[in-house]
Amino acid sequence: MNKIFMLFGAGIAGALLVESPVLAQQNAPMPTPVVEIIGCNFKPSKGMDDLHAVTTRWSTWADKNNIKDYTAFIATPYLYSTDLKYDALWLGAWPNGTAMGVDEALWFTQGKELIAAYDAVADCSSHAQYAEVVIKAPQGPPPQNGVAVFSDCTVRDGRTVDEAITALQKFHEYAAGRGSDPFEAVFFSIAGQTNDSHYTFKTVTGFDSIQAYGKGVDVYSGGGFLRAEELFGRLLECNSSRVYALERVRAAAPPQ
Repeated sequence: MNKIFMLFGAGIAGALLVESPVLAQQNAPMPTPVVEIIGCNFKPSKGMDDLHAVTTRWSTWADKNNIKDYTAFIATPYLYSTDLKYDALWLGAWPNGTAMGVDEALWFTQGKELIAAYDAVADCSSHAQYAEVVIKAPQGPPPQNGVAVFSDCTVRDGRTVDEAITALQKFHEYAAGRGSDPFEAVFFSIAGQTNDSHYTFKTVTGFDSIQAYGKGVDVYSGGGFLRAEELFGRLLECNSSRVYALERVRAAAPPQ
């Protein structure tokens, strides 16, 4: 696995990250969390069991090297189309770019055996980074299993990112008032996008369980789609959502 990283996506999601102060400090923005998404396809005769085996070794390596500021999930497709490119995603996050640089420097210099082990399991043809702005922070530690919903959105001509974030906050308030209160964030690309990518940001909605995702579906189908059209119809253009099952492989230590 070409993990020059430590690996959705999505967000991601589902209590993937720490809360960003950006929304609360528009006049003095602070560094945001940094997210990485790595897309991988298994090599012949390899599969999830092989990925789990290498990831167990990686987790031991991370413990040995006292890596406490990185959270990671393996994401596998749950709802998708024929556009699907990857068997699995690795979603990872640091609290900021400085933390990312420190951990990656360690990985580059001391992770060569594990890099080779990942490469023997999967071909990972994409590795992208994003700056994350939190709409709704997670309510607790990252879940062991969850669901992440991703969509790529473009702000329409004449509208602004600030308007989009405000609308996303309002929709979350609507959903929370009806019993669905997931993690919500937007990801702004830093690097690693294809040349034909032109969206403004990714939206990521993370649920603690498939049951919580089901509740979110009920809120949307039970009238939420009308509120979404009211808020986003003339503001955003988003592609079809992709839904992933999440498996946590590492959780950052709580802030002191």
